[in-house]
Amino acid sequence: MTHAIHLRDEFGPRLCDGSAAYGYRVSKIDPYLAICDQVVLDFTGVRSANSSFVNALVSGLFEQHGPETLAKLVFQGCLPTIQVLVQAAIDLGITKHAERVS
Repeated sequence: MTHAIHLRDEFGPRLCDGSAAYGYRVSKIDPYLAICDQVVLDFTGVRSANSSFVNALVSGLFEQHGPETLAKLVFQGCLPTIQVLVQAAIDLGITKHAERVS
């Protein structure tokens, strides 16, 4: 089963509230990682984002669930500037997970 999340529909074209992203991740993304084969984070229509939002949304997923999360998550419709933020958040989350595990 695939669960798609359209971030523009949820937050609008500018993603900037890290606390809202954290709350959304905990309540609307984390549960689906356990029950779905794939979770799609669709950034189509998102014109800008800040690192606070993307870190709260993405980094925590990898910190909590580990690098195997890459096999379940799909990032779709990212502008190049958002791709950079997503990659940095993935790297941060994987680093934090490795520190926690060791």
